[in-house]
Amino acid sequence: MARLLLLVLLTLLVTPARAEVPLTGTFTASQACPALQSIRKQTNPGNILTHPGNAYELLAANADRATHYWIIVPDAQPKQRWVAIECGSRSGAAGSQATGHTAGTTAPAYRGTQYVLAINWQPAFCEISSGKPECGSQTTDSFEATHFTLHGLWPQPRNNEYCDVSHDDQWASQNGRWRDLPAIPLSDGLRRDLDTAMPGTMSALDRHEWTKHGTCYGTSQEEYFADSLDLLLAINTSAVAELFAANIGKKVTLRQIRTAFDQAFGPGSGERVSMDCAADGNRTIITELTIALTGTINGPDDLSALLAAASPASGGCSSGMVDPVGLR
Repeated sequence: MARLLLLVLLTLLVTPARAEVPLTGTFTASQACPALQSIRKQTNPGNILTHPGNAYELLAANADRATHYWIIVPDAQPKQRWVAIECGSRSGAAGSQATGHTAGTTAPAYRGTQYVLAINWQPAFCEISSGKPECGSQTTDSFEATHFTLHGLWPQPRNNEYCDVSHDDQWASQNGRWRDLPAIPLSDGLRRDLDTAMPGTMSALDRHEWTKHGTCYGTSQEEYFADSLDLLLAINTSAVAELFAANIGKKVTLRQIRTAFDQAFGPGSGERVSMDCAADGNRTIITELTIALTGTINGPDDLSALLAAASPASGGCSSGMVDPVGLR
């Protein structure tokens, strides 16, 4: 029965969600309208408005029958924002005016990555960071013995960090004084889930990740960590986690990992994955996967579409060992 339920969940997870429709050209605002970071959540970090008469680089529409355009607002953080189509007009690459996306037209390949999801293989992380509090309590029954753990969800580009953060908090974050940062208030259930999936909360990693990256996500702390855990769940219930769990103590290649992503989330998904490794004596161990994503995160079943819309990643190291739990 448990295996049947897992197969049903995997089927749901690999079903593609609706993706954005890539566009080129510009959007010229005719009125002052909210520039949203999330349409569904109606978030607008910085309370940014479009300026009538200003032209903005156009990235995408939210659907074939669009209600919103995705544009670049240079002074906003993050710069990628959604604006209602009735707030202006679109000029295509050839200069023709349009008020919406026409179904059936050929759209160019998407050009950017909006987020990077970083997930650890915790036993390997602890081999090179054995002094961390979370590394002293690992057992073969621990969650991290057979699952990926959460490092963070990072809005892009790389310098999109520390949004509206005080100088003191930025300094504490950058210098490893994470316990000096404000505590993260979360609902009881989410706190319990985060403490399991992010063992680094014992070192106040959650405070650091929110301060450095989450403040640029454009939502509450609750939504930022809930979205991060949804993405982690999708991977931990996929062929990718099965590959690692089945090869503990053995070598796994980047090609195998990318193939597992393709199997779980659709062809080409693996090209959005990079792998980090570290030397540990005479071994090379896999410490982290970083995964490029673009789009709106609403739940675990969005991962296929998020991967498909992002730019390919560099790859990183070519192979490494899946480290067993416990220090050598």
